[in-house]
Parts: sequence; structure tokens; C-alpha cells
Amino acid sequence: MLGAPGSEHDAARSFSSALELASRLKGQVPNSVVQTRWVHVASFPRKNTTGARVLTDPKTGNWIFVAGTWFHVDGIATGAESKLLRYYEQFGASKLARDLEGFFTILVADAIKQELVIITDLVGSCHCYRRECRDFVAISGSSLLLAAIAPVHLDPIGCQEFLHTGVIYEERTLYTEVHKLQPATVFRFGAGSSKGHERYWHVSELQPEFFDVDQAADKLWNVLSSALLRIGREFRRPICDLTGGYDSRAMAAAFLDTSLPFSTVVTGAQDSPDVRISGALAKLANLPHLHICAADALSFGEIKESLAVTEGEYNLAEYASILRTHRQLAQQFDISLNGSFGELARGYWWELLFPYTGFRRALDARRIARARFAAKRFDASLFSAPIALDMTSHFEGVITRNNVGLAELPNTLQLDHVYLMMRMQRWQGRIASSTNQLWPCLSPFMFRSVMEVILQTRSKARRRSLLIRTMLARFQPQLANVPLEHGYPAVPLNWKNCYRFWPLAEYYGLRLWQKAAAGRFQGAAAVASKATLQRMRLWTESEVSELLVASTMRVGSLLDQARLEVYLNASKKAEFPWEEQWMRLLTLEYALYALQQAGGQILT
Repeated sequence: MLGAPGSEHDAARSFSSALELASRLKGQVPNSVVQTRWVHVASFPRKNTTGARVLTDPKTGNWIFVAGTWFHVDGIATGAESKLLRYYEQFGASKLARDLEGFFTILVADAIKQELVIITDLVGSCHCYRRECRDFVAISGSSLLLAAIAPVHLDPIGCQEFLHTGVIYEERTLYTEVHKLQPATVFRFGAGSSKGHERYWHVSELQPEFFDVDQAADKLWNVLSSALLRIGREFRRPICDLTGGYDSRAMAAAFLDTSLPFSTVVTGAQDSPDVRISGALAKLANLPHLHICAADALSFGEIKESLAVTEGEYNLAEYASILRTHRQLAQQFDISLNGSFGELARGYWWELLFPYTGFRRALDARRIARARFAAKRFDASLFSAPIALDMTSHFEGVITRNNVGLAELPNTLQLDHVYLMMRMQRWQGRIASSTNQLWPCLSPFMFRSVMEVILQTRSKARRRSLLIRTMLARFQPQLANVPLEHGYPAVPLNWKNCYRFWPLAEYYGLRLWQKAAAGRFQGAAAVASKATLQRMRLWTESEVSELLVASTMRVGSLLDQARLEVYLNASKKAEFPWEEQWMRLLTLEYALYALQQAGGQILT
């Protein structure tokens, strides 16, 4: 927290209040506090007691704090924050930012300039937020905490995005006064306000269509193995997700190349393809392997525990299952590794570019918006007419703003950029930022060295997962030949092995049938789903029935009251078409309830 000139005492009082609010909202007590005349900072440990403290240089008075897990090109990494601070003092923030990889937000206080410098990671996955008030500017990894320190208004766009899709986009949060910091950026704050910012990385700097498939397979293998070697040297007991798909298999294959020890884990029913294939891969590679059964239905007491880490920006029930798994793993291991971002190497979403895949032409933003961001089932009539958005048009605008200046690049790279800046920053980043509050989590595919190889590989080498197939077949053929979850191997198709790919035709045929039949069987599927059973159980809990009363709901100021009443009554019956939206509504309402209980004020 930085005080404005003449308001230093007010900022100090607000900082003390924020520490009390952190205890009430998140159950957190700081492990270090540093206060000076112009800036105040507190760091909080993870639930497993790890995590950096605020580190001060006694000679300069500068201090540094890092959230997340970072690696520097010179070989230093998480735990060496004193050296990182010296790098800042010697080279400055811009060069330091370009030399970092990983999942992080870095804060440096420059005592001479009386300036707070913040560096966000390449994709902005490690969430950090700002709030500017009259007397101070506040920075936090918790949007909920920033909402509590002074009165707030609900952001009608952020709330609609969340209730309709489960994700919030651009710099928005649930609150008008609280904003997310942008990715790959160096921010500077001083005298109680922003002093500007600069991007240190952008896809427009890359050379698209540079590597052919053979070059890319070799380079990707080398940088991925190197990233995992660095992770394995810093964390002695890593555990890696291992499923029936490509990305976790590629990660495990590259980790084997390091000769460092690691374990694997899969979550799901015993007879699911993921679990069966994961077990077969682990056995073939002689890896220690855990199978965690899918979580049973959760009580609201278990569900609402997720609020302390999700900030109300993620479906509480969905994250409660994730939280249960990670609590178990954190007792035995040091870090959780996953294959997120690996899908970039497989041309994810590129089917939407057909028949112009790889052309240098502007994206059809409306088509992308309709197919990937506004496609979820939701009741759009809940929001009152003056503020209700047409979600397809809204996301068309978001996509267009994200891709300003990129229209001359191949449309594949443009779509990759949309995927990174929208889905991975705000969806994957919210999950990772929540889990990081429990224990370290990371994907080697988000390392800059890895991502740049992928993004500069020719589009034809990434279609139909050719890059990953080629890499696996070349460097780990045993793992590549184990069938994927749909029955065909993770190797390139050729005339000698084409008979092994017959399940592919069956798989796509089934998908087409399911898509055609979805409308006819939607009602029956909803009745039988676990989400339906979860919703019906939750309605029997008094805390839920007291929260979801149309006339008293805190989010009700944004909603059509008559329509909300109808919606809630309908949700008490088994057949109800908006399961996920209902759970997001409960998530949002509980977050606002907790905010008020902690002393926060919601203005209308």
C-alpha cells in the first residue's frame, strides 16, 4: 500500500485495517511486515507454510517480494530473492523481467526513487490486482481483500461474464474499483498513484512460421527437458499430472530425460480411460504413481472453504474438488506440475480458422466469440434490460481489443494470442493462483523458452498434434506407442501404422452424433448429472436456502427480480438446464455475503 503525499498516516491506518480484513476473509496472518513512511507491505505464507517473505537490503533500504515460482536465465530460482534484488539494482526492472521464466508476480520497492515496481509473468497467470483510492493505491493478490478495504460497486460487465461463462476477462473483476494487472508488464507506482507501465514481451515480436516440424521437435524437446531439469533441481519431490492425453504425457516424457526422480498422479474413476492409460504409462516408465478417486458430492461447508483462495472468481464447488486433491498431494510432495499450455503445440481451436488456417488475415472475431466464449448454456434474461449484454457481441469486442495490431500475422498466431490472453490468463490463471496459495504449482509449457518455440513453429507442423507426436516418437517411442484416451497412438500417422488409427474415425463419428443428439437428450442428461444431484443436495441446506432469496440477494441489484424469482424456483426441481450458472450464482452471492460479513460495503 502506497500513500499519497500528505496522506501517509491515512495509508498506514488503511494498511492496518487491511491486515485485519485478511484475517477475517482469508484466515491469514502475515509472516513478514515492512512499513516505511511511503509504503507498507505484508507477505503471507502458503497453507503448507512455504512461500517467500519480504526481503530487505539493509544497505539500500530496497525490498523485494515474489509470489509464485520463478527462474532466472543465470540459474538462480525461487528461494534466491536476495540475488534477484541485486539483479534489479544492477540492471533495472525491464532487463530483469526479460530474463525471468515461470509463474510469478514480483514486487520491488526502490527506496531512493520511492517507487514500487511490479513485474507480472508472461501470461499474467499469477493474478495480482490494484485499487486506487483518494489517499493511497493498494496492490494485492486478492481481489476480495481490495474490495473490502473501501466501499465498492459491483461491475455489471464482470458479473455478467462470470455468471454466463465462469470467467472474468480483460482487467475486470467483480468490482468496478478493483482491476487485474496486465500480463508481461512492468508497472511503476509512486506517490499514491500509477506512474506508468511498459510491456516487456508480446507475440508481435516473434517470428511466426519459423521452425519446421523436425527443427521444432528437437528444440521443443531440449527446452522442455531443460525447464523440467531446473524445476527438478529446485523441488526434490515433484508430482506430475499424467492422463490419457498428449500434454501431460509429453511433460512426463521430457522429465524422464532429466534422470531426476518424480511421481505421477491421475484423478478419476477407476474404469475411466484417463486412469487406465495413466497407470499403463507409469508402469511402462517405472514411475511412482498415485490414483485419486473423483470427489463425492460436497457439503456447502466444504464448498465455501474455496472462497479463501478463489476470491469468488471461480466456481466454488468445482474448485472444492481440486482443493481436496491438492491438500492430499501437498502432504507428500513439494510442487504440482501440469501440462497446461501444452495444447498450444497442437493447434488448439484452429478448427475455427478453416478453410483459411495459417493465412495472414484478420480473425473472424465474431465466429470465435460465438464458438468459444459465448457458447455455454446460460439464462441471459436474468440481467435487467439496461445492463444486459449480448455475449457474442461483447466477446467479439474483447477479442478485437486483445488483438489490436496483429491482423498482419498468421491467423493461427492471432488465435493463439486470444487463447493465451483470454482463456489461459483468466481461467487457467485463476486455478493456478488459487492452488499457489496452498502450495507451489507450475506448468513447464508456460516457460518463455518453451512457449516461444511452440509459437514460432509452422502451423502445418502443429495441426493434428503433429509436433507433439513427432517429438514423442523421436525421443520417447515407448510412451508414444501407448494409445491415447481415444484409442490411437501418439505417433505421426503413416502408411505403415494407419491401421492403428481406426479409433479416430470412430471418435469423430461419435462426436458428431453427440452434437446432433445434444438438443434431444439435454433434459435427460441434466437429470442424471452429478451437478444436478449436487444442486438438489445444496438446496436442502439452510445456509444455501437463506442466501438464495431473490428479494434479499446482494447481486440482486443487477438482476431482473421477477425473472430471478422464477429462476430460483425452477432450480429447486431436478430438471433444470442451467446447472453451472446456478452454481456460479451461488458462488457470487456467497462471496458478496462474506465481503459484507468482514465489514466490506457494496454500493448500489
